[in-house]
Amino acid sequence: MSGPTGIAWRARTALVLEVAGAVATVGPLVAVVEVCRELLADDPDGARLGRLVLVVAAAAVAGFVCQLVGRVLSKQAGVRTQQALLLAVTGRLRGARAARPLHAAWKEHGTTLGRDIASVGVMVGRAGSELIAAALVFALSIGYLFWVDWLMALITLAPILLGFAAFGVISVRFFREMATDYAASIGGIDAVRPTIELQRRVNPAGSRAHTATATRRSARRLADVTDEFSEFFRVRIGSLLGGRALAEIAFSPLTVLVFVLCGGALLIRSDRLAPADLVPFLLLGAGLAAPLLAITYFLEEVGEGKKAAARLVQFTTGSAPSRPAAATGATDVPADAGTDTGTGTDTDTSTDADAGPVLVLPERGVLTVVATTEQGADAVIDRITADTPAERFAAVEADPAVVIGPIGAYITADRADGGAEEAERAARLAGCHASIAVLPRGYDAVVGTEAPRSYPETQRLALARLLAADREVVLLDQRAFPGDPDTLRAAVAELRERAAVVVVATGPPAVAEGRLVVTDAGQVVASGTHEELAGPDSPYAGLLGPAGHSRRDAGAAAWSTASAGVPASQEVSR
Repeated sequence: MSGPTGIAWRARTALVLEVAGAVATVGPLVAVVEVCRELLADDPDGARLGRLVLVVAAAAVAGFVCQLVGRVLSKQAGVRTQQALLLAVTGRLRGARAARPLHAAWKEHGTTLGRDIASVGVMVGRAGSELIAAALVFALSIGYLFWVDWLMALITLAPILLGFAAFGVISVRFFREMATDYAASIGGIDAVRPTIELQRRVNPAGSRAHTATATRRSARRLADVTDEFSEFFRVRIGSLLGGRALAEIAFSPLTVLVFVLCGGALLIRSDRLAPADLVPFLLLGAGLAAPLLAITYFLEEVGEGKKAAARLVQFTTGSAPSRPAAATGATDVPADAGTDTGTGTDTDTSTDADAGPVLVLPERGVLTVVATTEQGADAVIDRITADTPAERFAAVEADPAVVIGPIGAYITADRADGGAEEAERAARLAGCHASIAVLPRGYDAVVGTEAPRSYPETQRLALARLLAADREVVLLDQRAFPGDPDTLRAAVAELRERAAVVVVATGPPAVAEGRLVVTDAGQVVASGTHEELAGPDSPYAGLLGPAGHSRRDAGAAAWSTASAGVPASQEVSR
């Protein structure tokens, strides 16, 4: 899948057009001001007035066209930038061979990845070009005012400069005080937590009463300290917001107009300024705050975009998460333990000589591995992942899947000819079509912003992607589908005829058809069919529990339905 192209020329062209649009925006205003000055003059020049009117009309049309085309191109550049970054990030994440190191990388960066991609897209698509345009509008306006009269221009700028200076001083003081006082206030809250001595925690007589007393005392102190922190925070935030309000009042249009009128009146009375020359400052001076506010806003967006770009570059070019080491002796499986109808194929292509035997997977069909512990199940998954080439392998594990980007594109990402119909078919089998269909944009919705990202939903989306992919070895961790065995059985029924399906369970397996392998502490302790392993003294029977046989019988009936591809709780195509 190739990345989006044409970002650079779109961004550069949009920047040039934004600059041209900024010049064309200031031009009509200056021309209108000059018309007013000409009309107020003692002897108006009709020819000059005609030329100025033509300039106003031409500049307005040119500015509109430049800004319209520039915004379209900049938006396209931003969208293509986000798509390119999304491809780079997903490629980096999918480079991990197992879900645990992949998920570790996702937990380390996942809280910022989506936001960073959006920030860089905003910087490329809007903030950068509009920052330059706003700065150019302000510079041209100020330059024209200084050309008319430099002293009056300084008077016009005075309230704006005073407002920024006041806010800057208050902000510096706020952050300096927060650097010291905030840590002390938080430390005060942490210091009042209840602390029980070691000798009181070994259940001597009266330990419960002592713990309850200490907890009540700490709760009262915590309430007092929390009130103190709230007051501290309220005062600090109030001072910061007060400074900002003062600054906004200082460079508001009304304040600028007051300065212009008062300063202009003094200069006119002293014959320092012609009455007609006051018009530019009344019309342009009152609007100077708008480009300044835009500059501060876009500077913040550009700064966030640069930080986000640095984080994304570091992430996408960094070393891949470490590949899990195969656990020694994790799955010592006899040669026939995982075969289905005697046609097993060894998938080991790169295992070291001392790594121990590996699972022999069926060429087609189902192998269920039942581990007595969570660690044992992880060891089995790590071994299969390490011993299977990535291009042949797909898995849905217990760790939350990494799902970013549009839903439909995510589901069909591993299938070259995948389209909307394939995405919907896989989603129906995975049991997530109904939740996708109710979204406003359906399969075009972006996970995390337009679509929910709960654990069950992400696991079903990962399952849908696995069902849509063309892989020869498929691993399904039963822990990824808690309380939803029908979805797992439907997936197995879909995959068993075209792939080797390994189902890993840590308790009663949802899929009991075919051969089962039971592991304990990484060692195979039994293998056979469900009926063979369900004896009274077998470790497998212990996993089933007292009511295990009845539950397995019900499960077998449900599996028979799932084998036909129509589980009761699954949505099927009509």
